[in-house]
Amino acid sequence: MNRTVIWSLVTITVLATLAGLWFLENFEQVPSSRWEMPQKEARRNPYLALERLFEQLGRPVKRINSPRSLDDLPASGVLILDENRRRNVAPERAERLLSWIHSGGYLIVAAENVGDDPLIAKLGLRHDRASKLLCDASDVADIGNTAKPEARLSGRPTSIEVGLPDDDTLYRIECSGSGLSSSLPKPVWHAGPTENRNTLLHFVWGRGQITVVDDLKFLNNRGIGKFDHAELIWALLKRYQPQGEIRLASRMEIPTLRQWLAESAWMVLISAAVLIALWLWRIIPRFGGTQATPVSERRDLTQHLSAIGRSVWREGGITHWLTVVRQAIQKRLALRHPYLKRQEASEQRIALAKLAVCKTKDIWSALTPGQAQTPDQFTKAIQTLQRLDQCL
Repeated sequence: MNRTVIWSLVTITVLATLAGLWFLENFEQVPSSRWEMPQKEARRNPYLALERLFEQLGRPVKRINSPRSLDDLPASGVLILDENRRRNVAPERAERLLSWIHSGGYLIVAAENVGDDPLIAKLGLRHDRASKLLCDASDVADIGNTAKPEARLSGRPTSIEVGLPDDDTLYRIECSGSGLSSSLPKPVWHAGPTENRNTLLHFVWGRGQITVVDDLKFLNNRGIGKFDHAELIWALLKRYQPQGEIRLASRMEIPTLRQWLAESAWMVLISAAVLIALWLWRIIPRFGGTQATPVSERRDLTQHLSAIGRSVWREGGITHWLTVVRQAIQKRLALRHPYLKRQEASEQRIALAKLAVCKTKDIWSALTPGQAQTPDQFTKAIQTLQRLDQCL
């Protein structure tokens, strides 16, 4: 290998090294994020991101699908209760939830209209969903531990800063636009653009705590990553319930008609059952003692034969029995008087009439098919044939 090749390789190596150093000096690798459509699990569960976050932080979330699970909450636990629960939280269940909070539970609940929400009614809250308030900078006011909302660019949603008691950290959250207000009891702290339009309200209830939010959209898959939503919910949990199970009640199953009746209308069902029983007792006939069946009257042979004859007549059996008797007479005639069988019909009838001592016309009617059409004719024909049979 000559010197030219060696120096060429050295030059190429030096240039490549210098180019690499320049590239590393002027460029750095940074993560790049892009928006993708939610997958099947995220579409099914709007709080999937919140569950994954709490699981990574060591506080896994257990979902509640059955309304009956609200009656068996763990002591000193956390319940995140979403809206659209009117069918699942009746006044009796609301009382049980408040008793659970009074014993040390922590409830984070989304407010609904007062008429549809017994919990909100117990807290003396008013939820004005009809008025959509834009968090404008002109409506800014310092309220308790709430800092001033800050108007962002025109046409975009604004935010407010929430400060917890004895905590210098301010958490920025999105301003929902509707308002919560409370009469009695007074909240420990609240956050919102004005005095009567709050986004968060916090109450002390016995040994427990209640945080009422305008809605839980700031915790769903789209809102948990905005502003300081994740930091705020974690700060609330660490401050008011640092330990204990976390349960999330969202999109609970709608009770069936039978379950709803058994839970909410059992008194009506019992009253209706009693009224139906009384009505049946009134209208159903009540029977006395059992009566002996009377012994049927015994019938003689004549009545049985008469009944058989009527039955044969109704079924059209006269022609059949006349045919049977006529065939029997013809056989006996051929056996006893064969010479009569060889005579003509007129001469045969005259001879048979003399033999049976009856009229020729009666012999003709008895032996000719299709002549006996009435009961009387049938009876007379049978009598003639019987007499003729005795004389043969």
